[in-house]
Amino acid sequence: MRRTILLGLACCLALAGCAVPHQRDDLTPEKTAARPADVSEVFERYREVRNSAIELLDPKPLSTVETDAVLAIDTGSFEVSQRLAKTQKGDTAKVEVTDVQTPRFGKYPLWFYAVVRDEALGVNRVQIFERSSSVDPWLLTASPETLAGTTIPTIRRSSGAAVTVDPKNGSGLPMSAQDAATAYAAVLADPKAPEASSIADDAFIKQMRAAAATNGGLEGVKFSQTWEAQDVRYALRTSDGGALAFVTLLRQDTYTVQDGLTITWPEGSPQQAFLSQGISGSGKLSYLHQVLLQIPGDAGKPRALGQYGGVVSGEGGETAVR
Repeated sequence: MRRTILLGLACCLALAGCAVPHQRDDLTPEKTAARPADVSEVFERYREVRNSAIELLDPKPLSTVETDAVLAIDTGSFEVSQRLAKTQKGDTAKVEVTDVQTPRFGKYPLWFYAVVRDEALGVNRVQIFERSSSVDPWLLTASPETLAGTTIPTIRRSSGAAVTVDPKNGSGLPMSAQDAATAYAAVLADPKAPEASSIADDAFIKQMRAAAATNGGLEGVKFSQTWEAQDVRYALRTSDGGALAFVTLLRQDTYTVQDGLTITWPEGSPQQAFLSQGISGSGKLSYLHQVLLQIPGDAGKPRALGQYGGVVSGEGGETAVR
C-alpha cells in the first residue's frame, strides 16, 4: 500500500490570563478601569491554574479560567500531548500587561480587553475576559496573538470607559464586524469569492492558502476546505474611527483518498495524534482559529493582525477523536 506523508499545519499554542475590573453587583456604571497592579494579581492566579493543568497534563482545571474557543483549542493541545506522551512547558516566562480597557455595561455579561506582552516568545496576546453574572468567575474567552512589532490600534474611550461596537452595526465603518467576519471566511474558502475585493490579502490568508495548496496537490487525494465565521461577540471602537473585532472561525479540512492509499502525518504532529492510523477512504480535521480583525475607519480593507488556533477534532481513518 502506498503511503503519502502530509505535512500538517502546526497549531499556535499560547495561553495567558488577565485583569479583573471592579464592578458592583447592581451594575451601576463605573468610570475607573482596573489598575495594572490588580491585573497582575489576577493574571498570576490564572498562571497558577494553567501550570497545575500542565503538571497534571489534564485540561479540566482550565475550565475554571477559560471558556468557548480558547478552551476548545487548549483542550485539543492537551489531547495531543496525552496521546503522544509529551509534556508541556510551564508558564513561567516574564510577561507584562501593557493595556487594559474596561467598557461600561448595563447588564451581564461583562467583558474587558487586555494586551499581554510575552518578551520571550516575541508576541502580544490580545485578550477578552468575560463574566456571566455577579457570582461567576472571569473566564478567558479570546486570546489571538500578534507579533511584538505589530501595531495594535488604540481603543477609543469615552468618560473613562472603552467604547464598544455593536457587531451587527456598520455605522461609520466599511462594513459591520459581523459582515467583515463573514467576508473574511468567504475569502479564506475561495480566493475568487466576490468578497475578495473588500478584504486585505494579509499574512494569515496567505499562510492558509499555502497550506491548502499543499494538501490539494497530494496525488490520489481529493482535498476540500471550508471556513465558517461564528457570531462576533466582542468589538471595540478604535481611535481612528474603525473597530477591532475578535472573530472565531471554524475550519474543516476534508480528504477523500483513492483505494489503496493512506494519508499519514509526521510522528509527533497534532494531526497524527488525532488520526493516529491516518486516513483511508475519507476523513476530516476540524480547527478553530481566533482572529484579531482590524476594520479601518477610512476606505481601507479589514485585515487580520494576529490569530490563535489549533486542531480540535478528527473524524475518519481507524481512529476518531472529538
